[in-house]
Formats: sequence, C-alpha cells, structure tokens
Amino acid sequence: MNKFNKFAAAAAAFALAAASSSCGAPEAITFGKSSQTALTVDGYEVPAGVFIYNEIYAYNTAQYELYSKNGQMPSLEDVKNATFESKGAVEWIQDQATQACKDFVANEKEFEKIGGELSSDDLAEVKNIVAANSASKMFSANGVGEESLRKIIENSYKSEAIFEHYYGIDAEKGCSEDDLKKYYQDKTTRVKYFTISLLDDTGEEYDADEKRTLNKMADEYVKDINSETTNAKKLQKIDECEEEYNKYVEKRTAEAAAKAAEEAGETVTTTTTTTTTAASNETTTTTTTDPYANEVLVTKYTTTVAEESDDSNTTTTTLSADQEAAKKSQQDYNDYIFNKLTDYKAEKYQYDDNTIYIVIKADIKERMTDDDLWSEDNINSLLSERYYKDFQDMMKEIAEGFAVKKNNTAYSRYSPFKLNYDTE
Repeated sequence: MNKFNKFAAAAAAFALAAASSSCGAPEAITFGKSSQTALTVDGYEVPAGVFIYNEIYAYNTAQYELYSKNGQMPSLEDVKNATFESKGAVEWIQDQATQACKDFVANEKEFEKIGGELSSDDLAEVKNIVAANSASKMFSANGVGEESLRKIIENSYKSEAIFEHYYGIDAEKGCSEDDLKKYYQDKTTRVKYFTISLLDDTGEEYDADEKRTLNKMADEYVKDINSETTNAKKLQKIDECEEEYNKYVEKRTAEAAAKAAEEAGETVTTTTTTTTTAASNETTTTTTTDPYANEVLVTKYTTTVAEESDDSNTTTTTLSADQEAAKKSQQDYNDYIFNKLTDYKAEKYQYDDNTIYIVIKADIKERMTDDDLWSEDNINSLLSERYYKDFQDMMKEIAEGFAVKKNNTAYSRYSPFKLNYDTE
C-alpha cells in the first residue's frame, strides 16, 4: 500500500489548479471560532484543515475526470460549471470530501479499537513529512496547517496498521505465509525466451528457403537446450543460443548490405574488431552478473471484473479486428505458458506467422528467498494485492455507520471555489 498516494494527489491538485486558473488569487484562508470544526462524525470533531484538504483532493478528481473526457486541462470555471453524477460541482466535491472525512474518522476509531500505537520510527517519518510540506503555499494559503497535515499523514499510517492487524500474515482475516506463497506460485512463473523473426527489416516475409533455415535453427536450439544435463545449464544454454542467433542476424545483415553496395557499384568497407589481452601483471576486475537478468516473470491472465460484467453502465472499449486478434494471441500464449509448457523443457512456439519463440519455463519456487522474490516488500505488496479491496470494504462499512453533523458555516466558508488555487 502507498501511504502517501492521497497526500501526493492533493498536492498535485494545487499545481494543476494553479496552472489552469485564470482568476485572481483570493485571500489566504483563516479560521473563525465558528468554523474551526467542519463537521462532526460519530462524535469526532473533524478540523477544518482536514476537510479542506479532502475538498482539494476531490477537486483534483473532478478536474482529472474532465481532462480524461475532453482531452484538455479544464480551467477553474470549467470545473465549477460542470456536473458530476448529476450533481453540481460544489455539491459533488463537498460530498466527496465529507465521505473522505468519514473514512478518516473510521481509521482513527478503528486504530483506537485495536489498541494501535505508531512506532517511534513512524512518528519520526510523519514529523519529517510535515516539516517538508508545512511551509508550502499550497497548504498554508488554504488553511491546511501543520496540525492538520500531521493528522492526515498519521491517519495514513494508522490505516496501514489496521490493514496489517486484520489482513497480515496469520492475522484474523489474512492467511498463513505458506498460503500466500501458494497464491503467488499459482499466478506467477519464470520464463526465459528469445524470438526469431520471420520478417526482414522492411517488414516483408522472408522467402521459403530462409524460413526453412530459421525453423531448422529453432529446432536445433531447442534440441541443444534440452540436451543439457542440469536445469541451470539449460537456462544458461538458452542465452548462448540467443547469442548465436544474434550473430547469424548480424552476418546476414552485413552480407545483404555488402551485396546491395556491390550492385550499386559502391566500395564495401569491412571493420575488424581487435581484442587486447591485459598483461599478466595487471589486475582484472570480475563483475558479478545477475543470474536472472534475462528472465521475465509472467502473471497468469485472468478475466477482469469489467470483462465479466453485463452492467449496461460499464464503460467498454471497442477493439479493432487486429487488436482483438493480438489480444487473443497473448491470451493463448499465457495459457500455453501456464497450462501446457513443462518446467525446464525448451520448446518452439508460434502464436502468429511472423515470429518464432524459443521458450523455457523455470520453477518459481527456486527464487522465493528473502533476498529475491520473497522479500518483506514483496510480501506486503502481495497482501495488499490480495486483501486491500476487502479491507476497503470493511472500513467503508464502518464509516457508513457513522452519524454526520455538518457545520453549515464551515461548508459555506470553505466552499471549494473559494479556495486559493493560484499559489504561485
């Protein structure tokens, strides 16, 4: 999970608004006693600065929606005059900010419920982030002071702690480490491959003789790889075969260029590469290379929710016939990798008429070590991938149960189009 994605997005909103705003900057916002609290959520008084921050985030969302729709950055007036989900801009932005404040309070209350406590390292990070941003005009001009920034940033840390409490390894709603490993192994594999093109540099197909030559080379490569006695040697051999193929391509290209030059009556210059051997008394440096540098991790293709949905409101993108064919080919290749290709058995594969693949699959479990694919960061990323939607739903349900009492004075005073978007 990214603790600061919302924080960064709100900061970006100021920059976007400043770039697109053509009106004069309003006065910097100050709080009166009657508007220091913007709203009360389940008895928790939400400071005006937190509410304003969430208004700016919602404004940025509205601005981006218009940009996505129209292809150009909207001005402040463009956003102000637009409608979102059949609501005017002011109502929509403040509704979004209100919901964000409910989510904020849900984090605060749930963190207290689980007996959460931020570590000294967490608090030090929060302090540094506040210090780095508190002097920014984009916050100070709109009344988002240090205390509000601290609350907002701490809240993101609390959210992560709640997630870990419920959905971490061996947690109440989470899973064991072995189960998480199986989840990863089921959807991920290791592959090494290289391609042999059946098209020349102009995109035209080679003649039948050249195609036969290339197919024979591919068959020999597969045979050579599979003749190796260990899995490690097979993975090394595919690199050697690729290097051999590249040399063939270079030679063929050079010969074609020489023939073309000769037919045109031009002089062909041959460049010779000289290798210099270091003297015996010189020190040589050995560079350790990444043994997995030429590997790729492939994720199993799954149908997305959007593709499965029959909802008439779901936005769909119409693909051209070529795009549909390419998508189908990629899905077929993914199915081949996961369901048909055997570990450590090289094969020749074609999913179109233009390219031959020499491919070998390796056991993903061999790389699931602390210093490689099973690092703490990757474990956290997998937990987030697997459970973050469930976590959001849980927190949303908590937030929806809260009673909200708006401070109408604050909502009027801090209306989104009274904020200062011209911070330059």
